[in-house]
Amino acid sequence: MTETLPPLRTTHLFDAAGGRWCFDLWDGTGRPVVFIPAVLFDRTCWWPTAADLRPYATVVAVDLPGHGGSPGRDRYEPDDLVDDLAMLIDSLQLRRAPVIVGHGASATLAALFAARYATRAVVAVDPIPATGLCADVDTYLRGLRLTEIPGQYRGLVRTSHDPRLLAAYATGLRHRRPATATIGVTPTRLAVYSRPPSEPETDPQAADTWRQEVYDVPGRFASLAAGRRFITDLRALL
Repeated sequence: MTETLPPLRTTHLFDAAGGRWCFDLWDGTGRPVVFIPAVLFDRTCWWPTAADLRPYATVVAVDLPGHGGSPGRDRYEPDDLVDDLAMLIDSLQLRRAPVIVGHGASATLAALFAARYATRAVVAVDPIPATGLCADVDTYLRGLRLTEIPGQYRGLVRTSHDPRLLAAYATGLRHRRPATATIGVTPTRLAVYSRPPSEPETDPQAADTWRQEVYDVPGRFASLAAGRRFITDLRALL
C-alpha cells in the first residue's frame, strides 16, 4: 500500500490558547490535509494513510487533548478544540485552505471547523453521533470493531480506556451541533462508510449536502480497510 520513500514524518508540540497539542507532520508542497482521530484513539491510526498521501499533500495528524502526546485539560469544548486546531494550522503557514478529516465522533469537530474556518473539504470517516460516546468504554470500543482492522495495522491503532475522558468528550460534543453556515467558499463534504449506515450520521441539518461513499469493508476504520480507495477519494479533493 505504501510507496518506498524517505521518512519525512516529524513530531511537534504546539501551545494553543487552550493547551498543548502533539502532532505529526509529513512536510510537502501540496494542500494541507489534517487528520483528527476518533475519541480514545491517537494519531498513529492515521500513519498508513498519511504515508501514502504525503507525495501529494502536506499532511498533519493530531492527538486530541487528553490523547497520546497531548495533555489533558479540565474541559473539552468543541468550539475551543476547533479554535486551537485553527491556531495550530495557521502556525504552519501553509497558505492554502485545508482538507479536514475526522473519524467517528470527531467528524463533528471536522464539520465544525469547516463551519468556522476556510476549508477546502471536510471528510467524515465512519461518523457516529455524539450520543454514541455515552456508552461505557468497552461498549464504545466494541462498536468500533477493532478486531476487524486489517492485521498489519492493528499495532498502530492505540486506544485509551479512560472512562472520564470518554465522558468528558461526550458531554462537550452532544451539546454542540455544528453550524451549517460556512465561512467563505462552501467546502466539499464527503462521508465515507465501511458499511451502509442505518441512518445519516453526519450533521442531520446538512445531510443532503454530504456525498456518501460506502466501501463495503469490515469494521469501522474504512481508511485502513480500503486504503487505496480512500487515498483516491482524498486526492480528488486536493
